Amino acid sequence: MFDLKNMNNNLIEIFLKNFKLLAIIGLIAAVVSVVFSGPTFIDPKFQSQAVVYPSNLGEYSEESPIEQMMQWFESRTIKENVIKELGLAEHYDIDTKNDSLGHYWLLLEYGENVSIQETKYESAEITVTDTEPEMAFKIVNSVIGNLNKVIREEHRKRSLEELKPVEIEFNNVKQELDSIGTELKKMRTEFEIINYSVQSENISKGYLKTFDGANSTSVNMQEILKLKKNIEEKGGDFIQAEKRFYQLIDSYNYWDNELKKASRNVNREMTYTNIVTQPYISYKKVSPVRWLIVVVSTFGAVFFAFVVLLFKQKVK
Repeated sequence: MFDLKNMNNNLIEIFLKNFKLLAIIGLIAAVVSVVFSGPTFIDPKFQSQAVVYPSNLGEYSEESPIEQMMQWFESRTIKENVIKELGLAEHYDIDTKNDSLGHYWLLLEYGENVSIQETKYESAEITVTDTEPEMAFKIVNSVIGNLNKVIREEHRKRSLEELKPVEIEFNNVKQELDSIGTELKKMRTEFEIINYSVQSENISKGYLKTFDGANSTSVNMQEILKLKKNIEEKGGDFIQAEKRFYQLIDSYNYWDNELKKASRNVNREMTYTNIVTQPYISYKKVSPVRWLIVVVSTFGAVFFAFVVLLFKQKVK
């Protein structure tokens, strides 16, 4: 039968018997871990954080705004923009020119140092760790700035696509309006048709000599007959052209307004993040946690030494 009490007594006995040796091993492990966890061997790292809410992203299928934002943060374009903007290849000391895997290592290093997580409040928390507190701060701002820049460019492309058909419609209406306007001007100057209704009435009165008072004796029948002939020839065309002209004026005003709106959409400078927690420069290091390294290293060394002693005792 397995004697647990006897085994525990043996363990305690071995521990007490070798206490001085275990204490020395623990002390050496503590000293070594203190030395090797220092800045000479492990670069201290600092952290900068920001919390942002999505804004003005629009709708894409069934994705929520925060899901869209997280997709954008994961895009390679934003990562490469940040890397290029801040010269992270040189900062991380990665040779992307001569090393065929340099770009792979660079993106891997970026992913280890830049963490973006969705929070339970449907915002995004950006956490950047770096050996320089100022650089960590710059990277956070660059990530946010490039998110706005990339989405803005994408929305501008869409706005340009929407602008083109509006421009075409506007130009078509303007061209037809100019053509009708030229035609009306020609009929006014060459055929003296200015107001069809009024002139037709006056022609009838002059032709029939039904003007009242002094006007009845001063009627220029030659001009009346000339205008009558012009109206007979071009009156119908004038009415149609004038009617179409006023229709085109309404259409022109509509498409002019649509063109202005579409142009504003192309040129507007929008932001797509609301910053809830502003990033800041922190000089408090987040790694390495020296006390934890010392504790784990010391305990591990003592435990391993104790196991070796147990094994040695078992062999005897």
